[in-house]
Amino acid sequence: MSWRGEPGTDPLVGPRRFTDQAVDPAVARISGFTDRTALTRELEELAFRGWSALRTERVDGWVLRDSEGATRRGNSVWPHDDVADLPEALARVDRFYGRAGRPAFVQLTPASRPSGLRQALDVAGYEPEQGPTDVCVAGLAGIVAGVAGLAERAAPPAGRARGPVRVALAETPDDGWLDVCAAGGMSMFGQHRAASVAVLRRIETPAIYVTATVDGVPVGAGRGVADGDWLGIYSMATLPAARGQGAATTVMAALSTWATSVGARRALLQVEEQSTAARRIYAALGFLPVYRYTYRRRATGPAAP
Repeated sequence: MSWRGEPGTDPLVGPRRFTDQAVDPAVARISGFTDRTALTRELEELAFRGWSALRTERVDGWVLRDSEGATRRGNSVWPHDDVADLPEALARVDRFYGRAGRPAFVQLTPASRPSGLRQALDVAGYEPEQGPTDVCVAGLAGIVAGVAGLAERAAPPAGRARGPVRVALAETPDDGWLDVCAAGGMSMFGQHRAASVAVLRRIETPAIYVTATVDGVPVGAGRGVADGDWLGIYSMATLPAARGQGAATTVMAALSTWATSVGARRALLQVEEQSTAARRIYAALGFLPVYRYTYRRRATGPAAP
């Protein structure tokens, strides 16, 4: 998969041109990788540990994930490595999600295996790719510098003064954090809150939950997972009424400071193609795109249990 968008069309993708194999030199300096497939696999492994699933089943190099409907990632196939028999593997997928009572999803990245997977999904009746999401990286020092620049431009709503954005850090998510995530557009913390919290409890690497408040009211949230020298940034959310006031950048600053204290030097995050405002912020903080992942959903119903 490659992007060659025209400059100015997207703050994360448009200005950059790269091939399927080569890593952008700036990305290589941040990540230490020169091969994009190898870097993709590294980042996918980090994301797998940062948000896994309540139940998994392995089929050779694939991981079938079920989290009671909470997120597509947690309820999809992760085709990380090869399988011995592709048709049989897809049949196992049907049976697994048939028992769960949900349609099968397959997460696709440029590093998905085997090489004929996309064609096999066509034959099996999977819908076209959906949910395009870019995985981006940045150096923590660059994030801190970017936060300082954005903070100078943050302003209170017209005609109303407000107090400063403050942050609180916790090792577990509380109701305020969960409520902001749900109201900020993350349905897994609303409709599927119980399952999502159960997934968070399964994370084995150090994690931190940041809540931003204005005048004592929670307005923003974010989650950080430290994994080696990487900080995984997840669950970034801001209440619609508080956007543009610096909540997201304040959360980013808190996550970066915490991650630096535990030995991280670089960060990764995932941002959907449709999240225009978030993409502008992340680009201003120095994030650069590495690859895009999508999902394919089985068009026909899953096989009966």
